Amino acid sequence: MGLEALIVLPWHTSPVTTTTTIASVIVEPFFITLINAFTYADIREDFSLRATWLRVLERSWAVLLISLLLNLIVAIGLQSISAADLFQKLLGSVVMIVAVSFVFADVAATVVDDAEPWWQLVPRSLGASMAVAWQGATFARAIIVFVVSVLLPPFVFLVVQGALDTRRVPLAPFWANAITVVLLLPVVQALCTYVYLDAIGYEPERS
Repeated sequence: MGLEALIVLPWHTSPVTTTTTIASVIVEPFFITLINAFTYADIREDFSLRATWLRVLERSWAVLLISLLLNLIVAIGLQSISAADLFQKLLGSVVMIVAVSFVFADVAATVVDDAEPWWQLVPRSLGASMAVAWQGATFARAIIVFVVSVLLPPFVFLVVQGALDTRRVPLAPFWANAITVVLLLPVVQALCTYVYLDAIGYEPERS
């Protein structure tokens, strides 16, 4: 949140909502990668800080691209579902199913041990997420993870921002985003990592 503040606060003349969105897009994928990597290290009982941080630095760019793609797909899907035309609603439903299929992609990009060649990391992670999400009962869990990781945070953000606006708190969008990230992101991303590793049948080497 300190890094996001460095982006939001200097641009006080710009709309806070816009700068907060930009800061979230840039900074939060790094935080997501960090949570995924440390959760993975905890599960496999490998507490090498150097190796874990190196994994974070190596995979953050891929998680950033995946986050941008997923947000775009979700925005298109929600816009189509909210349209009056029945065909648009059906198309939006299909797009949202695609978004659910990609919900594990950021975890896959973080935990995969073989990241070479680097330029295939994103498409391979998307493919791995889709393959796992469509494994029978796992799709139901993918929907749950999608709801709590993609659909719930914006709702919580709007509720918190409304409460802060009512109390005339300065920079309400920034603080609403900060509260949402602190409360939800660590728990949601750890859950997403656990569900993905369980779905692929991962077993810790030491126990």
